[in-house]
Amino acid sequence: MTAALRSWRLAQRRLGLTGLLALALVVPTMAIALWLPELIRDGDALRDRLAARAERAALAPAVAARPMSDRERVQQFVSRFPPLSRNAEDLAQVFALARARRIDLPKGEYQLKVEPNSPLISYTATFPVQNEYKALKAFTGDVLQALPHVSMDELRMSRADARSGALDSVVRFTFIYGSP
Repeated sequence: MTAALRSWRLAQRRLGLTGLLALALVVPTMAIALWLPELIRDGDALRDRLAARAERAALAPAVAARPMSDRERVQQFVSRFPPLSRNAEDLAQVFALARARRIDLPKGEYQLKVEPNSPLISYTATFPVQNEYKALKAFTGDVLQALPHVSMDELRMSRADARSGALDSVVRFTFIYGSP
């Protein structure tokens, strides 16, 4: 017989079933009673911190939040786009990303589009690309990740021969800029 089983049988003989049940209730009650003062202290400390925060918030100057007009919303939206003067840097970054993926961009077609009364300007760059699908996918993903104001408007792919790994592709990106 193990020592635990012997101890259990001895306690059962001396205390009886009722005594063991009472002991099972007394032990957790004592643990809670010993833990209660610490719990009360933690609650008081938390209450004090919340009261201090509420006091600081009450002393802070009240900012009246007025609803924005439609014009202000449009201005706020447009202000998040970079200015057109950043176009040269953006194109340089596209070419650098292409070089990093070993993609050659020998030529491109560029078009600046300014709509009357529009707060945004679009600049479209179309590149013929000849490379494998994996490199093309990585390049376009890099551009879209690095330049959040750019969209990929077209990705056309064709393969002259089924055994060829290279694709003849056309990629068109549109850069969106805020109007000055």
